Amino acid sequence: MTGLPGATAASRATGEGQCLVTGASGFIGAHVAERLLAAGRGVRCLVRPSSDTARLRELGAELAVGDLAGARSPRPAVRGCTDVVHCAALVSDWATVAEMRAVNVHGTRRLLEAAASEGVRRVVHLSTTDVYGHPGTPNVGEACVPSRFGSWYAQTKREAEEEVRRVSRERGLAVAIVRPATVYGPGSREVVGEIARALTRGQMLLVDAGRCDAGLSYVENVVDLVLLALTHTAAPGGAFNASDGLGVTWRRFTDDLAAGLGCEPARFSLPYGVARGIGYGLEHAYRAVRKASGATIPPLLSRQAVDVLGRPQSFDTTAARTQLGWKPGVNYGAGLAATVRWLEGEGLSRRE
Repeated sequence: MTGLPGATAASRATGEGQCLVTGASGFIGAHVAERLLAAGRGVRCLVRPSSDTARLRELGAELAVGDLAGARSPRPAVRGCTDVVHCAALVSDWATVAEMRAVNVHGTRRLLEAAASEGVRRVVHLSTTDVYGHPGTPNVGEACVPSRFGSWYAQTKREAEEEVRRVSRERGLAVAIVRPATVYGPGSREVVGEIARALTRGQMLLVDAGRCDAGLSYVENVVDLVLLALTHTAAPGGAFNASDGLGVTWRRFTDDLAAGLGCEPARFSLPYGVARGIGYGLEHAYRAVRKASGATIPPLLSRQAVDVLGRPQSFDTTAARTQLGWKPGVNYGAGLAATVRWLEGEGLSRRE
């Protein structure tokens, strides 16, 4: 899972008691679980029955099978844990708002209520910079209030944060929120893996020629911030952006990936407005087809994807740096190299 060892003191964070990690079979959650285990923490992972748990079992994590959107309470999974890192979410460009709200909002509320009832010491809630609504302005800070939402995913993640704050306020639960931007690195199948597949097939589509800041955050740097939020005395009650502040555009990132994989760079681009209109149409057409036939292949383009590729992903990380002492420990060159090695291991390289 990890392409590089943790690069900062946060990677050596230790603490007493067991930590529950939700979403541990996913990209960021898997890295969090592995780093906690490497630091000597006991780790329990809340996983769905369908999750691939082979790596978690190999690492020695305890598994608790459940579903935050299901009928059963998550309290048995929380019981006995001193801390919770909540990474689970339904990240989708095309699911219905009801489906996303069931996991992202109601599931988060049920988990936080269970944590409060079980006397958990601290919860770190993994959110996203999508909650700002892609305002298109540079250096977006944590106090930014969105005027609109471009996707139901972003809206439900903002609603989830409101539930986090409500439970924290009403139940006295110590909670910190981490908002990563575009997280890349080994294991990123839904973002980097999809980009790599599109590049190797000659089908990668950029928006506005890839001129926008991609907001890249190497996954181990994000985990460093999560671990600081789990242990630092200044973290409870705060929200913290996570971005490496590289200023790397989508054009540069996709060109660098293409070079690393030995394939041609992206050749196609659409203006933002055109791409977003197409994405809107494809989303609604897909939902109709899905309802009629049960198809599970996602649409080729969505408003969420267009906003990520076509709006500046520039975020202010002053709060994380000054309040928690965080700084990205893995630089772009090292992070890119680790990512390419992982992609090669996945069979996505064109090099002989």
